[in-house]
Amino acid sequence: MLSNFLLLFISTSASYLLPKPPGKYNVTLTTGPLIDYTRDDPNAPTPTPRALMLSIFQPTKCAPIVPVPAMPDNVAEYQSQFLQQTFNISADFTFLFLDARLPVCSDHTNRCLFQHDDFPILLFSTAFSIPRFYYNVLASAIASQGFTVITIDHPYDANILLYPDGHAVFTNYSIMNNASWNYYPRAADASFVIDQLSNATAMAELIPGRGPKPFLTDRVAMLGHSAGGASAILAASLDSRIRAAINWDGTIFGSPPLDMSQPVLFMDHDNQPMAPDWLEAWPQLKGPKMWVRVTNTTHQTFSDMPVLLQAAGVSAAPFAGVLGTIEAEEMMKILVAYTTTWMNAALTGKRQEPGNFLEVSALMKENF
Repeated sequence: MLSNFLLLFISTSASYLLPKPPGKYNVTLTTGPLIDYTRDDPNAPTPTPRALMLSIFQPTKCAPIVPVPAMPDNVAEYQSQFLQQTFNISADFTFLFLDARLPVCSDHTNRCLFQHDDFPILLFSTAFSIPRFYYNVLASAIASQGFTVITIDHPYDANILLYPDGHAVFTNYSIMNNASWNYYPRAADASFVIDQLSNATAMAELIPGRGPKPFLTDRVAMLGHSAGGASAILAASLDSRIRAAINWDGTIFGSPPLDMSQPVLFMDHDNQPMAPDWLEAWPQLKGPKMWVRVTNTTHQTFSDMPVLLQAAGVSAAPFAGVLGTIEAEEMMKILVAYTTTWMNAALTGKRQEPGNFLEVSALMKENF
């Protein structure tokens, strides 16, 4: 039982390196805020403009690769207590987050960073109460295949959201009292990000080396994990600029109307009946749609956690009840392959099979 399992990690000042992106591109990483002054945050205790934090992973041919902290120290130090309380485990995961180093391209010169700028854009929305940093390795791996990937921290939704000025906001758990959770504000966040991608001034502020140059937004799609996956589908149904959606194991609470024609991919975890909320949503989706299941997984396997443990040299076996038993490297390959092939088909018309993975089975498929 995990609740009775005590794992004593050896404290060390040595960092460990996360996997290098597997695709043909290296990846740059930029982080920063986007603030919507036209919209008050519905979850803030007082009227406050909605202030997102983003991580932007861009493909590049630059070298060399340098290791950077996977998350800010204040965020990393917060995670162990959060996981202990959430999953009733006594393991101290502080070093797992504090010492993780993400390999990214060191060259941020204008010539190098933007020589290949016409990539499809994927917005990524996280699970409820989970910071965007839990998906760094996956986002970097997807970006290395030729996508600009933007992970989004939604304020009062992530367990801790740290802004550049040092102040932080924390989860507002009253979000769970809403019938559709935080999906509608998240959908509005996605539309706002797309608006700002087209804004040359906003992009010059967000990515200083870029200059006043907007992104092309004719090939934008969205995916997410858990609440983020459900939000991706709702956002696509409300904003036709989002040309495809992928839901990594996210319950669609509140039965929102989802009448839409964009392609939708559902990916769920093992050992569960077919989700009634997905079955309810299925007839509303008029475009290509597929539902696949990944065996030997749990809800939490759809994140960087298995890869963090593997890279740190910590056995995941004691945490099988939380993370499943699938190999970390194999799960990453599956998520990257299905995400990139689905999005390539939707955004570029290049259809191909994601590969033969014994752990993946198709449960439903229509309109191909």
